[in-house]
Amino acid sequence: MRLGPGIRISRVSSRSAGTVTPEGIKDAPHRAPDGRLLDTGIEGVVVERPPHYIDHRGSLFEIVNLSHEFWREPVVHGEWIETAPGMLKGWGMHKESVDRYVAGSGRVRVVLFDGRVDSPSYERFAQFHFGDESPGWLRIPCGVWHVIHNYGETDAIIANFPTDPHRYEDPDKYRLDPYDSSKIPFDWTLRGG
Repeated sequence: MRLGPGIRISRVSSRSAGTVTPEGIKDAPHRAPDGRLLDTGIEGVVVERPPHYIDHRGSLFEIVNLSHEFWREPVVHGEWIETAPGMLKGWGMHKESVDRYVAGSGRVRVVLFDGRVDSPSYERFAQFHFGDESPGWLRIPCGVWHVIHNYGETDAIIANFPTDPHRYEDPDKYRLDPYDSSKIPFDWTLRGG
């Protein structure tokens, strides 16, 4: 095919790249056609991305929709969690209560580690990213350690609606130092690629 004097384009099939070097590793399927994750990586974890409506006036995002399966247990308690830029909040874990995060402001990743010895995903990690442009809901089962990592430049806000009210006299809260990798070996470095 000629485009002009001295410019030629060879015909290459658009249906196959043929041989390529380096070969690389092919992605496995991880999302359904509707955008839903096929596997969250940890048994019992649920992530939802309800619609985020934007127009010239601003945006709207449902933080709670009691007709959705995500909210099958009643809302009995609510917490507003702010995390400063560059900070980690966690490792935290509950043995009796499920956390239901609504992430909608700032830029965060929530890192999970399955500490449940009898779980099929025992000692597996999973990471979920949320931000102003991609808010969502995250259900964290009992026995799963979690950290909120704000890698943005402003405070990040997550609302939490745990399945059990907070017990002030006997909190269902267990903590580990996120920087002590002897207990949960995780590297907090964010890499491009």
